[in-house]
Amino acid sequence: MESIKGRLLLASLASYSPVMEPPFRSHSGNLPMELLIPILKDAAQLTFSPREKHVDKNFYSTAVSLCRVSRLFRRIILPEMLHTVFLRHGVKKFANALLMQKAYAEKESDLFFDYTSAIQRMWISNYWASLSEGLSELKLNMSILHPVILAVPVLAIDCDHLELLIQSVEDAWTSHADLNIDHEYCPFPGKTQNLMIMSPGGIWIPFRSESKKKTSIFLASIPRLTYLPNLEAYSDGFRDISRGLKSPESLLDSWMNNIPWEHMTSLQTFSVVYPHLAPPFSMRSYIDPTRGLDLHVERLNLSAPLYRQNPYSFKFPWGTPPFSATKLGEKNIRSNGLSFEVTRKQTHFCRLFFSWENAWACGLTDDEGYKEDGDDDMIL
Repeated sequence: MESIKGRLLLASLASYSPVMEPPFRSHSGNLPMELLIPILKDAAQLTFSPREKHVDKNFYSTAVSLCRVSRLFRRIILPEMLHTVFLRHGVKKFANALLMQKAYAEKESDLFFDYTSAIQRMWISNYWASLSEGLSELKLNMSILHPVILAVPVLAIDCDHLELLIQSVEDAWTSHADLNIDHEYCPFPGKTQNLMIMSPGGIWIPFRSESKKKTSIFLASIPRLTYLPNLEAYSDGFRDISRGLKSPESLLDSWMNNIPWEHMTSLQTFSVVYPHLAPPFSMRSYIDPTRGLDLHVERLNLSAPLYRQNPYSFKFPWGTPPFSATKLGEKNIRSNGLSFEVTRKQTHFCRLFFSWENAWACGLTDDEGYKEDGDDDMIL
């Protein structure tokens, strides 16, 4: 959904050539800069609707068009445009964009822009599209991307890309350590605060057996791990959890067993997000891929330090069902180290062929979606 101000601004600039102009020439007529800058920033902000089935493939169109007006516009807009980056069709094009910025930097060009400082959220999926150029090319692209990825606070990534990212980071860090002849302490530059992992195949195996055996400085830096599950595989369990009919004990056991606890030394919270399937809702609509339902998002949070104290015999005092269901916009602390919370806003769900990208884009899978303020019907 494009910004209204963005469309109006583009209409007013339609008569101008899209060729880059000198850095400080303005196409805004008599509009003062103190008004132009916030208008441009507002126009460039990416807007997502929680009620849509998918993220619009053209959501960058307004920002890209405005960037072509002048270099001044481009410098104002790029930080807003790059706040959220979707790599849904492979990583090659973004790797090429980073190489172009590197070339601009070497030439001291006015077109250089530091992507690392702007990107706050990144989504990487569709491994087979990335692999289309061959595994060696994909590994090279991931090595180009990983310095930018490490600076992103919120990262959503599928299991296969994650495996290559872990290896790329380890190779680079080992090489860095070998070159550090004086053996001076150098802190790891990773800034990821929430690592969200997708498992398109259904069963959650986020870390391959080889990566579990090796120490990973990237995994060791992660404070929060969030699972974006396959709804076809787990919806029946989520329905019973949302209604308080069953505890999540059996599901938690299977998920926790696939986490390399010995390597994730900074992990504070493990979370799972899923549709809040409390009544009333239409199961027929939920399983119909042509219809689907607008539902709230529920998040289960588990204290990693508490679990790590005794992972092999750790048990929560579940008690006997039925349990109290979590209310909309509230947090339900079931026991020490375990809580549930439900968003006030809704997003579109379907049991079959579902992707978390739109819910993620709207902030409904992380802390942004669980703030107290908000309206169920608000469109972001």
